[in-house]
Amino acid sequence: MRQNHLRAEAGRTALAILAGVGLVLSGCTGRIGDDGSAGSEFPTEPPPGVDPYSPEVEPPPFHPAPLRMRRLLGWQYQNAIHDLLGAAAASAITVPADAAVNGFDAIGASQLAISPQAVEQFEAASYAAVEAGLADPVRHQALVPCTPSAPDDAGCLATVVRTFGHRAWRRPLTDEEVQTYVSVGQMAGAAYGVFDKGVEFALAGLLQSPNFLYLPEVGEPDPENPSRLRLTSLEMGARLAFFLTGTLPDDELLAAAESGALTSADAVRAQALRLVDKPEARDALNRFFDEAFRLRELDKVAKDPETFPEFTPALAKSMQQETRLLIDDVVWDRDADFRDVFDATYTFVDLALAQLYGIDGAPGSGFGRVELDPNGLRGGFLGHAAFLSLMAHPRTTSPTHRGKFILERLLCANVPAPPPNVNTSLEDASTETMTMRERLTAHVANPSCASCHKMVDSIGFGFENFDAIGQLQFTDKGKPVDASATFGDHGSFTGALQLGRMLRDDPRVPSCLVRNLFRMASGHVDTYGEVAPLKAAEQSFIANGYRLKSLLVELAASDAFRFASAQEVQP
Repeated sequence: MRQNHLRAEAGRTALAILAGVGLVLSGCTGRIGDDGSAGSEFPTEPPPGVDPYSPEVEPPPFHPAPLRMRRLLGWQYQNAIHDLLGAAAASAITVPADAAVNGFDAIGASQLAISPQAVEQFEAASYAAVEAGLADPVRHQALVPCTPSAPDDAGCLATVVRTFGHRAWRRPLTDEEVQTYVSVGQMAGAAYGVFDKGVEFALAGLLQSPNFLYLPEVGEPDPENPSRLRLTSLEMGARLAFFLTGTLPDDELLAAAESGALTSADAVRAQALRLVDKPEARDALNRFFDEAFRLRELDKVAKDPETFPEFTPALAKSMQQETRLLIDDVVWDRDADFRDVFDATYTFVDLALAQLYGIDGAPGSGFGRVELDPNGLRGGFLGHAAFLSLMAHPRTTSPTHRGKFILERLLCANVPAPPPNVNTSLEDASTETMTMRERLTAHVANPSCASCHKMVDSIGFGFENFDAIGQLQFTDKGKPVDASATFGDHGSFTGALQLGRMLRDDPRVPSCLVRNLFRMASGHVDTYGEVAPLKAAEQSFIANGYRLKSLLVELAASDAFRFASAQEVQP
C-alpha cells in the first residue's frame, strides 16, 4: 500500500507537469487540429489541378507549420532507456503500441492522446527500467555518484536528479524542477528507510514527465522574421537526435545545443553530418523504411498453408532482411545513388530465398550477394518477395494492392477508397476458372469501380509473373499469364525490373521520398507553405547524386525542419 501511495504521488507530480506544459504549448500552437493559417492570408492549398511539387511549378513563399507536442515513438523510448539505464533496463520494459496516422507513427504521436492504459504502461515501464538499472553495480555507481548520509539525504538526491534529469530531459533542470523530484525521493527514502528507494521513485518520476516522454517544442521568435518561430537550440538538439539516430542527443550534440549554436542552418548541418555516420543512424533509417515499405507487417502476413506450405515465419524474416540489406548496401555501404534500390540487378539471399527464387549462389549460412538476370523479370526492391508477398492475398496475387502501393508509397499519389457498399471480393463460384486479370476486368465493369482500378491495376498487372509469395509463375488457372502493363507516360512494361527502371527516371519518386522522410521527421504531413524548402532539399538531393545520407542532412538543415508558425490562441 505504501509503495502504491508513493507511486501515485510521483504520478501526480508528472501529470501536473504535463498539464503545465500543455498550457504553455497551447499558447503557441492554437487549437488542436489548427493548421496555423487562421487569420492569415497565406493560401493553404495549391490551385486546383496543380501539383506544387512538380519541377515546373513555382512554389509559394515559405510559411511554416505550427508546432505540435509529439510523444517519443516506442522504439525511440526504448533506445533512450537503453542509453540512460542500460541494456537490461531496455529489455525489462514493455511500451504502448504506436498508432499510425497518414501512414506514419510519428504523425500519430503528434495527434493522438495517450490513453489511460498507456499511462499505466509508461508508469510500469519507468519503475521496471530504474529497478533494472540500479541492480547493475556499475550502472548504480554512475547513477548515484555520491554517498548518502541518510535515507532522505537531499543533497545526494539533488546530485542524482540533476545529473540523470539533464540527460533524460535533454536540457539542464531548473532548481525548482530538481527540488520537485528531490521531494519525491525524500518521501520514498524516508518511508522505506533506504536511500536507493528514494532514487528509484525520483528517477521513475523523471521518466514519467512529458519532458522525457515528449519532444516539448515551444520555439522562440525568429530574430530575422518575428512573424514566425524558430526552434530553440535545445529543441533542435533533441529533434535532430531523435530524427537521425532515434535516441537521446550524445554529449557533443547536447553541448552544442546548450551553447545556443543550433539556431543556424550551418551548425545544424554540421551536427547532422556527424550524426548520420553514427551506427544508430542506420537503425533509425531502417525504422523509416519498415514503415514506408511496410516491412514491419511481414510477421503478420498470412498465406494459405495448402497453397504455400513453404511460407513460414522464418521465410518472412528472410524476406524482410533481403530488403533491408539492399537498402543498407546502397545507402550505407556504398553511399550510392538511392535509385539503385529500384533497379538493382543483384540482391541478398539466404538458402530459403534462393530456393524460392530458383537461383544459385547463396552461401551455406546467412546472406550473400547474388547477381540477377539483367534482362529478367526480377530486379530491385519491387522484385523482392517482401513487397510481392505483402501486396497480395493469402492465395492469389493482387494487381490492385501492388499498383496502389506504387502510387501511394512511391509517388505520393492519392488513391480514393472504394465506394461504400461495394463488394471488393473477386472470388466466387463464377470466377474459379478465371485468371486474376480476367477477374479484375469483370470487376471493373461496375462504373463506380472502374476509375480507381484502371489507375492502379494498369500498373499492378505488370507483376502477374510473381505469385502471392514472390515466386515466378507463368500460368494462372492453367492459362498463360498476361503481365503486360502500362505506367503513365513511361509506356508499357512487364516485370519488376522494367518498372524499376522507369521509376528511377520518374521525378515524382525523389519528391515523394523527401516528403515521406519529412513526415517521419517532423510528425506532420507537409503543408503547402512548406513546399519551397522541401523542393530545395530535393534539388540538393539530386545535385548530390541522389545520395540518401546527404538528403537526411539537408532535410535537418531545411527551414521546414527548423521553423514554425506563430499564431495566437483561437477563442
